[in-house]
Amino acid sequence: MGRTLADIAEDEDTLDELLITLPKCGHVFTVETLDGICGMSDYYTLREDSSWLDLRTPVNDTAAGERKRPPVCPTCRTAITSPRYGRVFKSADLDILERNMISRLSGQLKIVRDMMDEISKPQLEARVIAAASTVKAEAIGTATNSNVLKACIKAQKACLENKDELPVPLITLDPGAIDLFLISPTVADAWKTVVKPLMQLYERAMKVAAMRSPHTKAWEASWSFLFEQEMEMAVADPARAPRNLDQYAMQMARRKVGQPQPRADKRFLVEAFWTTIQIRLLLVDLASSWLTSAGKNKDLGPQDLQMWAVFTSFTLQGCERDAYIAFRIAEVSETRRQMTTSLLWTMRINLEQHRLEVKLAQESGHIGEQREKLAEKALDGGQKLDTDIRRIIQEHKRVLPNDLKDWIKQNFLDIALAIHQEWQSLEKSIRCETFYEPVSLDEKMNIVKALNFSWRERIRERLNMKRWQEKRVPNAVHGLGADDKLKM
Repeated sequence: MGRTLADIAEDEDTLDELLITLPKCGHVFTVETLDGICGMSDYYTLREDSSWLDLRTPVNDTAAGERKRPPVCPTCRTAITSPRYGRVFKSADLDILERNMISRLSGQLKIVRDMMDEISKPQLEARVIAAASTVKAEAIGTATNSNVLKACIKAQKACLENKDELPVPLITLDPGAIDLFLISPTVADAWKTVVKPLMQLYERAMKVAAMRSPHTKAWEASWSFLFEQEMEMAVADPARAPRNLDQYAMQMARRKVGQPQPRADKRFLVEAFWTTIQIRLLLVDLASSWLTSAGKNKDLGPQDLQMWAVFTSFTLQGCERDAYIAFRIAEVSETRRQMTTSLLWTMRINLEQHRLEVKLAQESGHIGEQREKLAEKALDGGQKLDTDIRRIIQEHKRVLPNDLKDWIKQNFLDIALAIHQEWQSLEKSIRCETFYEPVSLDEKMNIVKALNFSWRERIRERLNMKRWQEKRVPNAVHGLGADDKLKM
């Protein structure tokens, strides 16, 4: 950097003699100097003779967890935008956009959580009980039509089988949705009036789940195009096609995109799923209280109660579906803590489903004939949970062994054991015909706040996950194609 132009040997083409004029400020530096400033070795791998070998997926954070800044001219601090360093400054620019998206998503989720903290469950429950005890149901003329019932069941199934990475739509929480449920409009309206604040919260959380950053869409479009291109090349030349074509095509597409997959919105997408599940579990508790109160209302018949039970059960099925999707998103995004937490939500939902089943048997007067079956199911649920807890801890330990000290206990094990205790209490209550008072798990399941770990921890988690996967599936090394050569 201390040499003048007179010191440069014009007839040599080594990196310490080649010059680049920065387009924005006009300052001149050798390629060697700018390569060092821009950290080219973080973006490309080198051969022993210092020639470029391959693309490298950049890490946009330093070892200390600090954000890498866009490269600038060492003389005037103007941004470096030479074509040779396109991957470097574009990667930094995209990283800034991603962090802006993180701030926006985090703020939106915080608003939803703060609003939920202000909601009083006892007050809502009191209003639900009062409304259910006084509401009068209108007759539904098509309720006895088997074709209509089949159509509702088919529509419910379609909602649960939807593969979109979004929570179930708001309409599924509306008992007055005639395509899904056969519930009297007056009953549905009374319910919606009471739970309107929760429905509004759910709608806001859905909007967060639907948010996608522009460069995420661009990355996914690029990856899809390159994946299809690799598949077409393999079909055109079967003799040279790799054995595991899909996996090879996915790896090559990721490599050729040249940028790491943006994951900020995926992380917050998972958290938005958890928030919607938390809202729905509260709705399920209120729906259960509604059912108990409605059972004492002489203006509501057995059919009204049965349809309400279907609505409540379907809400829990939607929670189960979304907990699984949240796990799959976390798995693809390689965020082990979110994977573990999503499985914890599934454990909670499974317990709530059996709690509801027992309650329905009690309300319908069939608990006596179903007692043994329900008790055995509770026993099996507790035993399965015990096995799942051990398995999940081992899987988590393989990726993040340091989490065993504090994180696993505080954010998974203590809550999972509380759920296990509830399975045992439920089984004992069924067998001994004693009163069962469900223990609220809401406070214990306040996990989202516990997951606000630092960027350094997230980077470490991602790297640990990557190392663990590389042990399972070693990556092949491929040379640069003609289109991948560095531009001056």
